[in-house]
Amino acid sequence: MKQLKAIAFCRVSTAEQLLGGSLNRQEKAVLKTAEELGVVVPKEYWWSGNVSSKRGTNLKRKDLNEALAVCKRDKSIKYAIVDEPDRFMRSIDEAMYFEVVFRELGVKVYYANDPELNTDSMSAKLMKFLHYFKAEGSNEERQNKSIAGLRESLLLGKYPFQPPAGYQKGRISGIPEIDPVRGLLLRQAMLSIVDRRATPTEALAWLNTTDFVKGKSKYKMDKFRKLCTNPFYAGVVEMHKQVDIRNENGLHEPLITMDEHLQLVDIFTKKKKNQSGPRKNGNPEYPLSNIVSCLKCQDKKYHRYVGFKVNNGVNKKLIYHKYRCRSCGHYFTRDELHMKAMMCLYRQDMTNDGKKLLVSSLNRIWTERRKSSSLEKAQMRRDIQTLEKQVDELVEAAIAPQNSPIKDDIMKKIATHKNKLVELEDRIESLEDINEQDKARFMEFALERAEQMWRHFLQLPKDKLLQCKQLLIPAGFWVDENENVYTPEISVLYRLATNKKDLSELEKSFMVRVRRL
Repeated sequence: MKQLKAIAFCRVSTAEQLLGGSLNRQEKAVLKTAEELGVVVPKEYWWSGNVSSKRGTNLKRKDLNEALAVCKRDKSIKYAIVDEPDRFMRSIDEAMYFEVVFRELGVKVYYANDPELNTDSMSAKLMKFLHYFKAEGSNEERQNKSIAGLRESLLLGKYPFQPPAGYQKGRISGIPEIDPVRGLLLRQAMLSIVDRRATPTEALAWLNTTDFVKGKSKYKMDKFRKLCTNPFYAGVVEMHKQVDIRNENGLHEPLITMDEHLQLVDIFTKKKKNQSGPRKNGNPEYPLSNIVSCLKCQDKKYHRYVGFKVNNGVNKKLIYHKYRCRSCGHYFTRDELHMKAMMCLYRQDMTNDGKKLLVSSLNRIWTERRKSSSLEKAQMRRDIQTLEKQVDELVEAAIAPQNSPIKDDIMKKIATHKNKLVELEDRIESLEDINEQDKARFMEFALERAEQMWRHFLQLPKDKLLQCKQLLIPAGFWVDENENVYTPEISVLYRLATNKKDLSELEKSFMVRVRRL
């Protein structure tokens, strides 16, 4: 009889868990369970290590995708054994999704330390949901605490990140110190630009000949530009991602003064870039570039249509906008291809099930937004308390006789803090204004956009257009040998059948076909 097999996942989230022997404990639990189930776990069927499993990361997890590929090849695999739910992942939706994916391959996700979860009873399903709910909630709580700590460090003037070039880790955590070699060389390069003794290009060329790049790659102008215009070197600590904070009173020693920093910013702003590089959001004049493919050239490397301008060689002011296949050279006018693409989208109606799914997702997004707003308001109230305490301390310092020489500086600091207090209070007030009417407007706007996407698709920014394309038509648009534009795949939210008013003969000429339907 053929020996049945299992795959195994052993995961840690932190270095402390790794050093604490968590992996060894999980491996022992997995092997014991495999023995009880009468299966073996081959050495190459183990996936273990430090892997993030927070919500939104699991679909791209290398270990999961490799395991799924193995299960597709080896039909003798019947179990995917994990120690307990939070060692598998910390996301309710994604955990349920992967359980179904494995089950369709004939593989059951089996929990070694939670045997009550391995049955198909309703109580087991409820308990499994609660385990993943707890795991996801714990992860979110840790993330919020981390963001709160980050905010607090920046408000104190600390820099809780890797020190920038020219600095090294200091004796006090969060306060980098100037590197005695690289820092002084970078300062010399910056000041030579400020004093007009060298152009940015000359300063960069000199810097690349010094010990500043010893053991490292030489700097290019784009990277050097970011370096010279970074306000950190003038004593500023800031972040504009998870939190949005700028503190001009960083605790680290500045490399240059604020005036010198502003002069550098002005110089680099006026310096034209020699190479603009690719546009991050694409060319807005040709939103369908690299989204429409040529069926005739599908086996070639460059089979997509791209936009370009052309004139008739006589009147250079007369510009024609077109799209051209990069392989065969077949082209459309821009208006023609835009019309055909819009008609392709027009023919797709949202199904009732699709609408229900969208409404459910929108409700969830709104709930998460409200929850995020509550956390943000709570943090801002704590920031207000901190600032009010600092204002009181500054007021006490301002009236102290020994501080009379710096009284003006103290009063400026008090004014800055009061302005921040007003900004925080206004922000809290704006968040509290969110109500059910806002939710109704949000839902109405989102549904109208989804149902009338053909009207808005080409006006979207490139990044949003690509997201919508992935949602509506994952395979993009294709052009067949008769110049018809169609899509090979339609989103589950939509269908090809329509209840719309019948089209005119002209519009029917743009009708699409869908492969595999």
